[in-house]
Amino acid sequence: MVLMLSLPLPAMAQKNGDVNKPTRTRVQEKGQKGNDNKKADNTKDNKKADNKDTKKTDNKNTTQKAETPAAKPAEKKPEATKPAPQQSNVPTNDTTKKAEAPKPKPRNKVNTDNTQFDGIDVSKHQGTINWEELKKNPHIKYVYIKATEGSDYVDPRYKENIRNARKYGFKVGSYHFLTNRSSARAQFQNFVRNANRDEQDLLPIIDVEVCKQWSSQQLRDSLKVFADLLEDYYGCKPMIYTSERFFTKHLGRAFAEYPLFIAKYNSNQPNIGYKWILWQFSDCGYFKAVKGNYGEVDLSRFNKGCTIKDIMYNPSKAKPKSSVRDAVDHKEKPSQVNMKEEKPKPTPTQSKKQQEEAKKKAEKEKKDKERNKKMKEDEAKKKAEAEKKEAEKKERIKKEQQRQKAREDAAKKEADAKAKRKAEAQKAKQAKQQKAQNKASKPKKSASFTQNNNSKLSQSQRNDSIRNAQQQGRKTNKSSADND
Repeated sequence: MVLMLSLPLPAMAQKNGDVNKPTRTRVQEKGQKGNDNKKADNTKDNKKADNKDTKKTDNKNTTQKAETPAAKPAEKKPEATKPAPQQSNVPTNDTTKKAEAPKPKPRNKVNTDNTQFDGIDVSKHQGTINWEELKKNPHIKYVYIKATEGSDYVDPRYKENIRNARKYGFKVGSYHFLTNRSSARAQFQNFVRNANRDEQDLLPIIDVEVCKQWSSQQLRDSLKVFADLLEDYYGCKPMIYTSERFFTKHLGRAFAEYPLFIAKYNSNQPNIGYKWILWQFSDCGYFKAVKGNYGEVDLSRFNKGCTIKDIMYNPSKAKPKSSVRDAVDHKEKPSQVNMKEEKPKPTPTQSKKQQEEAKKKAEKEKKDKERNKKMKEDEAKKKAEAEKKEAEKKERIKKEQQRQKAREDAAKKEADAKAKRKAEAQKAKQAKQQKAQNKASKPKKSASFTQNNNSKLSQSQRNDSIRNAQQQGRKTNKSSADND
C-alpha cells in the first residue's frame, strides 16, 4: 500500500489496468513497448516520438483487451475424446509458455457388435473391465491376458483380469512380453511364478516385438531358450506372437513349427509363407464394458480351418516336468544368448558367529525335516493300519451276513419241511376218518345168521373157535356158547 501511494496517479492507474488484463495481453504490451522504446532511441526526437508511441500503444492495448475474451477458448484444453479445436488468430510473442503436447487423432473404432472376430487380448491399458457386460458379446471365444514383462514386471491388473474372466466362463490364456533387458531364464521364472499353470485354458504366448541392441541371431537364441523352458514346464509348445514384418525379418523358418499368432492391421490376411493359427487384424475394437484406452481392445480371428481346439491347453492331459525348478534345469548356452546375461552376485563372506548360526540353523532345519518326515511316515503307517482294520471289519461283517443268511435259509427250509409233514399227517388223518366213516356206514350181519352158522359147527369146532378168540383177545358171543 505504501508503494502504491508513492506512485503518481497515471502510473497507479496504469498498474491497476495491467493487473486486470490477462497474462497474454500484458506480455504482448510489454513486447510492443520494448519495440517502441528502441524506435524512440533511434530517432532524435525522444519526447515527441515517445508520446506518439505511447498513444499508439494504448490504442493497441485497448483493441487487444477487447479482443482477448474471444481468444480465451483457445487456451481451454479439449476433452480426450474430442478433436483439438482450432487455434486463435490473435498473435502472440509468449515464448515462456510450454508448447502443448499434440492431441491423439480420433481413430475409426470397430463396432464389435456386427464385426466377425473370435477373441481379444487385454492388459492394464484397458483399465477396469465389466466382465459381466463383456460376456454378453457372443463373438468372444477366448481372452488372452498380459501377465509379465521382462524379469520383474507383473501387469498390475493380471490377477484381477484372469480371476474375473474365469468367473464369467471365458477361455483364458496368459502372455509374456519378451525384452532384451534380462536373460530368457530370468524372464521365464518371472512368468511361471505369476501365471499359474492350473489356471490356463489356452496355450501360453511369448510376445516378441523388440530387437533393439540385439542381432537377429541373439533374438532367436533368447526366444528359443524361453520357448524350450515353457515347453518343459507346460508340456506343449508355446504360441509365438509377432507382426508379419517382424516375423519375416527376424524369426522365419527357425520358428515355423510353433503355433503362430500374427498381427497385421488391414483387410489382407498375413502372408509369411508358413501356417499360422491366429490373426490380430485390429487394435481398436470398441467395447462399452472397457473403461480404459477409450474402450479400445485388440481383435483377432482364426485362420481358415483352425478352431479353438488348436490353442486349447489341458494341464491334466499335458505331461510337463514336475516343478519350475526342473524346468529351469534346461541346458542353456550363455554364449548364444543376449549380451546382457545376468551374472550371479558374489556371496558376502560371513563371520565366525554368522557361520555358527548358519550351521545351527541348517542342523535345526535338518532335524525339523527328519521329524516331519518321521511324522508323515507314522501318519501313513497309522492310516494303513486303520485301513487294514477297516477292511478286516468289513470282511467280518460280510461273513457274518453270509452266515446269517445261511441260518435264515436253513430255518426257512425246515419250516417248509415241517409244514409239508403236517399237511401230509392232516391228509392221512382225514383219509383214516373217511375210511372209518365208510366202514361204519356198512350194514351189520344179523344174530340169527350167526346162530345159524354156529349151529352148523360141531361142538369141538365151536370150542376151538372160542379158544382162539380168547387167545387173540376178541370178544365171544357168550349167549351162543351157552346155547351150545
